[in-house]
Amino acid sequence: MSAILVPASSGNRKGNQAGAWGYLPFENDDALDWLDELEAGGVDVIRGALAKTNGGYVGAQEDSIAIVAADITAACQGNPSGDLPEHVADWVAAHGAELTPEDVELALEAVGRVAGEKSELAELWDDADEPEWRESLDDLSERLRAALR
Repeated sequence: MSAILVPASSGNRKGNQAGAWGYLPFENDDALDWLDELEAGGVDVIRGALAKTNGGYVGAQEDSIAIVAADITAACQGNPSGDLPEHVADWVAAHGAELTPEDVELALEAVGRVAGEKSELAELWDDADEPEWRESLDDLSERLRAALR
């Protein structure tokens, strides 16, 4: 796993500790912390996470959460990633049918915005010169597009 260290921005951490961020959706602290919210709130939490990338410049925490929400959306459409945690797979089995093609389109748009110029996460990964991150987003986008065919 390739990883970079960035200041942890989650409210669950104290001080200015560094958190590990891998290039796959479930390899960063902010996204993993967000999974607790997902389990408590259902599909509206997915929609909210995807919608937070609308608008101006988006911070790394929101970007990371949007990517994991998009990955879960792809899984709900039968196109999971290879690293889907077991408890997330259980959530997908229980709630996946509630996500619609419109949600898939929202997820695809969110991935595009996270990969774009107004994304702190894109800046961090570009500065780290880790092409695997963009490759993982390409894979996620393709899995989402496959769900729309």
